[in-house]
Amino acid sequence: MLPKIAVIGEGVIGSTSALQIAKAIPNSKITIFHDKPFENSCSAGPAGLFRIDYEENTEYGRASFAWFSHLYRTTKGAETGVKLVSGHIQSDNLESLKQQQRAYGDIVYNFRFLDDRERLDIFPSPSKHCIHYTAYASEGNKYVPYLKRLLLEQKVEFQQKNVENLDTIADAGYDVIVNCAGLYGGKLAGDDDQCYPIRGVILEVDAPWHKHFNYRDFTTFTIPKENSVVIGSTKQDNRWDLEITDEDRNDILSRYIELHPGMREPKILKEWSALRPGRKHVRIESQQRKTTETGKEYTVVHHYGHGSNGFTLGWGTAIEATKLVKKALGL
Repeated sequence: MLPKIAVIGEGVIGSTSALQIAKAIPNSKITIFHDKPFENSCSAGPAGLFRIDYEENTEYGRASFAWFSHLYRTTKGAETGVKLVSGHIQSDNLESLKQQQRAYGDIVYNFRFLDDRERLDIFPSPSKHCIHYTAYASEGNKYVPYLKRLLLEQKVEFQQKNVENLDTIADAGYDVIVNCAGLYGGKLAGDDDQCYPIRGVILEVDAPWHKHFNYRDFTTFTIPKENSVVIGSTKQDNRWDLEITDEDRNDILSRYIELHPGMREPKILKEWSALRPGRKHVRIESQQRKTTETGKEYTVVHHYGHGSNGFTLGWGTAIEATKLVKKALGL
């Protein structure tokens, strides 16, 4: 009998998990359950610039970077949403930039600190320190649909269903359930209260001349997309509201215009808000469970809690999650 595997969540983490599992266990039957249309998900809006927040995730990022490199070499960026971009991160906090260097400086291309002449020439109001690097960006509204096309080729099925209890999926005949429910992963697991929302707001503007990413202290940034530029952002812990307010717009634009006056009075093409899945550490763990109603034994593989690094870490953490799925099936 073919092993039946359920993946909860069709965002970047669920999609990468399902694709890795489909490739590793080609004789499996995989169904992705999702509670909303993709365009309303947290994965639909990000520009997906490669950047790692915590050093503990470096090797996951390294694996993802290799995957993006493969896509960049072999497949049209218009299909995958993956492109190569260069840019800068500024800060008055030197240690924060050194931490970035430790986390991914040997993964990306051309990582270095700018000298004083470069800082003063490039930026109208430069921070005390600045790094430069070149890396891949994976646009959520292209990259995840590309993964979905690959999944459909692998005969993976998609079902819109609000899953509130993992037992119901197990009782429907699934042997392994991969919990990629993002912000709601802890609630669905039933044993994890460490997840919290990180409210994010970005504005897409018409600035085709702007080709480089530009950060100040990780919350004020621009990242170029294919036909627009993303300006952001907010990172507000434990806020659940999604409505974009004038306060949000004015805050984001005023911060960025101080950084880059040439972006004054941009034409806003689109606005987007989402709740990033905050957690101190990414959870990648398997558990043996038994359903309450029928006593059926099954395995849950938890794979959630990526914060703002879902696109950067997703391919690498999916490799680990897939190993746990194979182990659960005795493969």
